[in-house]
Amino acid sequence: MNAQETGLKRQIGLFGAVSILVGAVIGSGIFMTPGTVAAAAGSFGPFMIAWVLAGASGILCALVYSELAPAMPEAGGPYVYITEAFGKPGGFVYGWSMTIGNYIPLVAMLATGFATNFAKLVPGITATGIKMIASAIILALMILNICGTKLGSTVANIFTVGKLLALILVIVGGFFILSPENFTTVVPDAQTGASGVLSAAFPAFLAFGGYYQLAYMAGDIKNPEKTLPRALIIGMVVVIAVNILISVACVGTVGFAALAGSETPVVDAGTAIFGTAGTVIVTIGACVSIFGALNGGIMSYPRVTFSMSQHGLMFKSFGRLHSKFNTPYVPTLFICLVALVFVWTGSFSTLLAINVFAGRILECVVCLSLLVLRKKRPELKRPLKMPGYPVTTILAIAITLAICLTCTPAQMLKSIGLMATSIPAYFIFRAISKKSA
Repeated sequence: MNAQETGLKRQIGLFGAVSILVGAVIGSGIFMTPGTVAAAAGSFGPFMIAWVLAGASGILCALVYSELAPAMPEAGGPYVYITEAFGKPGGFVYGWSMTIGNYIPLVAMLATGFATNFAKLVPGITATGIKMIASAIILALMILNICGTKLGSTVANIFTVGKLLALILVIVGGFFILSPENFTTVVPDAQTGASGVLSAAFPAFLAFGGYYQLAYMAGDIKNPEKTLPRALIIGMVVVIAVNILISVACVGTVGFAALAGSETPVVDAGTAIFGTAGTVIVTIGACVSIFGALNGGIMSYPRVTFSMSQHGLMFKSFGRLHSKFNTPYVPTLFICLVALVFVWTGSFSTLLAINVFAGRILECVVCLSLLVLRKKRPELKRPLKMPGYPVTTILAIAITLAICLTCTPAQMLKSIGLMATSIPAYFIFRAISKKSA
């Protein structure tokens, strides 16, 4: 689709496109996952390889979007591709599974991560207190985003800069006080070899989401056939580098064994580097970043089920706009209120596993839709084509699936169980639709 057809002006060059991707991907994940990745890796070598492997999966999946997004630029993104490839049942199952298995656990996890970091500033907050803070922040942002998208967007913009300042502070400060012995400690009970690397790459996935946002902007990018794939690769390489640098700084300052399992790894590193002042500064930066990601999620996630409803793939109530604020308040209420249940029933690590497993398995389905659409819709206009197809597409599925299968059976079953609710939900939806007709 060309610029004349979309009405968009191609004003974004390579540098601007890379900046958009880096800003979208580097968010809350890096503040929360290095400790979990270290615990799974067991030692520094597998720890580093895990970050690279998770990033490689991100690059390949991003290139899938570089073909699909400009070919089918309708609102709703992935569920549009999957509906086209596998029919309306496939689109419904994807949209429902993504909402229940990925979006809602992520909202709960981000709120829990915010509360856990905030507790560093206010000693004495109990585990119950953390859950209460997480619940309060979800409710507050739910009301904020129901009251207006513009207000929610303004909040998102205000909270964008803090994350980068906190990360730069830890990276620069950390490299001045690195201790070589900190890199030699190990986690005794962790898996070793290839299984350890794959297990560590699983939580690392959380730090590589959001790459698809650039693919959605193909109509705004100059010379997209060349610029978009380059921006995706360069941007993801930058993201991998930042994640590795912050991870090295964390290990070098607090020690690998101490880092493993920490739910506030970057804050711990800030404390080791700058003392009490570092705790305060980096904690504020982490809270700002996580808060911004949580607000952005509560603002954007309801749009998926809203778009599905507009296309006849979801209950009509999910397509209602608030009479006063003109926002999709029903899906917003649904996502946030169910997320409260997750906050009170799941730990941070459990929520992370559920979210990552569902999200990445569904990314494999998006990759499969590209393979299907190449056969099913050969006449479809494709301004961009995935480099190295089909090898790169199959590789994206293989790497992502191999990492996902390292999830524990219990966590895997919880995630699959949540996604499986899409099947009865679809039949209920069809019955209601027929009755209404």
